Amino acid sequence: MKKFLLATTIISSTLFSASLDKLNTLESNFKQSIVNEQNSKITYSGKMYATKQNNQALWEYNSPIEKKIYYKNGNIVIIEPELEQAIFAKLTKVPNVLQLLNSAKDIGNNQFVTTFNNIKYTITTDGNKIKKISYKDEIQNSVTIEFNSQKSNQQINQSKFAYKIPLDYDILEQ
Repeated sequence: MKKFLLATTIISSTLFSASLDKLNTLESNFKQSIVNEQNSKITYSGKMYATKQNNQALWEYNSPIEKKIYYKNGNIVIIEPELEQAIFAKLTKVPNVLQLLNSAKDIGNNQFVTTFNNIKYTITTDGNKIKKISYKDEIQNSVTIEFNSQKSNQQINQSKFAYKIPLDYDILEQ
């Protein structure tokens, strides 16, 4: 589940909108729901920041657990305070922000679709804001990420994307 949560998070770092090529930054609260084939559901919430510049994002989860996921050009750092650990990883099956932006097709009714690694993503917008992203992941979980209180094309301080790992944390590589 952790791998798919991470992939879901990074994928949704993409900056979709009705004017795809004009969205350079996004800051938003989010609610991420994952429902498995047995209809068991888990919901996460927090805040995300993303920029086209440097292809980077930060996801700050605050419920039901606290964690931060930093993404930059396929490199991931996950900081988990409850486990006192930091995980470094590379993701090869997660789409590049620009790949999804460039391939999303308008299908009407404020919806866009794109496919990456045989997974179809549906992006719903409301005017120039992302309303939600939904898809079925590799193990058939239904994933929905809803966005609210969005700010787009506003400056995000680059220090937001700099992670700090406490000295007493375990360091893991995947």
